[in-house]
Amino acid sequence: MLKKIADTGLLKALLDTDDWSHEWGIEQFQEHAPFYTCDAVLVELAFVTGNPILGLKLLDRGDLILDFNLAAETKSVLDLLHKYRDRKMELADACLVRMSELNSQCKIWTVDRDDFSVYRRHGRQIVPCEFPPKK
Repeated sequence: MLKKIADTGLLKALLDTDDWSHEWGIEQFQEHAPFYTCDAVLVELAFVTGNPILGLKLLDRGDLILDFNLAAETKSVLDLLHKYRDRKMELADACLVRMSELNSQCKIWTVDRDDFSVYRRHGRQIVPCEFPPKK
């Protein structure tokens, strides 16, 4: 079964009517929710929206499922952050790449085409992603 993983960009697109990919975000949630994510994505979402309630409401209604233990995956996440330090990889991105390593049948929904086209899991494998149409 495909594990559907949400990045911050998907969540912001869903929640922000002014976001360039808002319609895409709505469509993805209507078609694919619930999505799995990590705490770092929720923290990042609270920062970019200025509202910590929005992500928690998605959790509360079952559209998001927290499914990552950073304490247990610290070494692997640190390795990814070191590997991609030239790109200034964010903690949320490292957690999502690690989530993709832990589940071979997965896809990350993200608007971050530039970074997720470069990131690799298990060293050289492309991280499966779903991106919005290019603007």
